[in-house]
Amino acid sequence: MLTKSKYWYSIKRLIPGSVYEDLLALYYKLRAVRYKGSSVECPICEKTFSRFVGGHACPSCGSGKRHRLLWLFLKERTNLFREKHAMLHFAPEHCFYKKFGEMENLYYVSADLNSPRAKEKVDMTRIQYAANSFDVVISSHVLEHVPDDLKAMRELHRVLKPGGWAIHQAPIDHNRADTFEDPAITSNEDRLRHYGHMDHKRIYGRDYPTRLELAGFTVKQDRFVDSFKSEDIRRYGLDTTETIYFCTKVIVTVPQMLLDRNLGTNGELLNSHHYEG
Repeated sequence: MLTKSKYWYSIKRLIPGSVYEDLLALYYKLRAVRYKGSSVECPICEKTFSRFVGGHACPSCGSGKRHRLLWLFLKERTNLFREKHAMLHFAPEHCFYKKFGEMENLYYVSADLNSPRAKEKVDMTRIQYAANSFDVVISSHVLEHVPDDLKAMRELHRVLKPGGWAIHQAPIDHNRADTFEDPAITSNEDRLRHYGHMDHKRIYGRDYPTRLELAGFTVKQDRFVDSFKSEDIRRYGLDTTETIYFCTKVIVTVPQMLLDRNLGTNGELLNSHHYEG
């Protein structure tokens, strides 16, 4: 695992993006044959297998435990599959991006600084879209890679529409009250030693949702996995440690009296009762 952390990303960057995705799809297709069976099931690619690779990875689409839990959450606890949305998705995963891209109810924008799966090159700390552009914003295990995560969180809040929702997942050390980060830790080796990953910029503690709230989000911590029976957790291979951080952007309603008091002489300055929260 350490070897992969040190060398895998360097090797991956040498392979053209489209070629890498085709090779990965072929690899997964061939790998799935070895795991033919019906003991476990991936709810994302909707296929069954004898077991998950290493106890966690789907042989066919490559999804991990947290991906399958998030997919089921999106289906059961949100309106993503039922209503029209403009959706911004950071660091699109192989198991997700084609699924989302094929959904007719979504205006789907995949974004990343480097990923070949992303339609748009986007710096999370300087998102080029206007305020209130998206109904849904999703990132999973991205913020721990961003040097200025608090600025990124403010940007994620800015582009979300009032009344919209977002899910921003990150690895959490629940034994740690406060997030640990040290700007003096800059080398890959030191990051691996202190943060457990060569590209991580911090280890989030239990204060992670508070950091999201400081950016303006209202955060609900949802232990969605606890709603499943133990047999379903085993069959779908779900992450029992994962909490879903469901973030919303409130609509602030201005009282009519205050609104009328601040109108221009021709009523041209304010024409809505709702403002960004």
